[in-house]
Amino acid sequence: MAVAFNGMESLVVTFQAQSVTAGHFAAMSENDTVKDAENGTAPVGLILNQRGDHAAVQVRGYAQAAYSGDSAPSLGWNQLVADGAGGLRLAQSSEKGRDCLVVRLDTEKKTVGLFL
Repeated sequence: MAVAFNGMESLVVTFQAQSVTAGHFAAMSENDTVKDAENGTAPVGLILNQRGDHAAVQVRGYAQAAYSGDSAPSLGWNQLVADGAGGLRLAQSSEKGRDCLVVRLDTEKKTVGLFL
């Protein structure tokens, strides 16, 4: 039997969007509106696509993402923030991140599989 997480408890929400990139993490910019998350901000979710001035953002469920930084997230619960380049990194003590459950880690490719 294979392990599969895709689609489990996923929730995708439509927001108004300012300058977003599919595959990057989103942050709130103003009421009902998201933008690409800047370095050090807690991600709202993963931008799946943009159509016109709206974006579909996955705010819950399993996602795969690149990570950056000197330290890899660990398997289990991690506090993560956006890295400003579309991926995630571990939150520093001065940053308020988002708690995410990391269930898959590839340190060679620098990717994680996680639950938002």
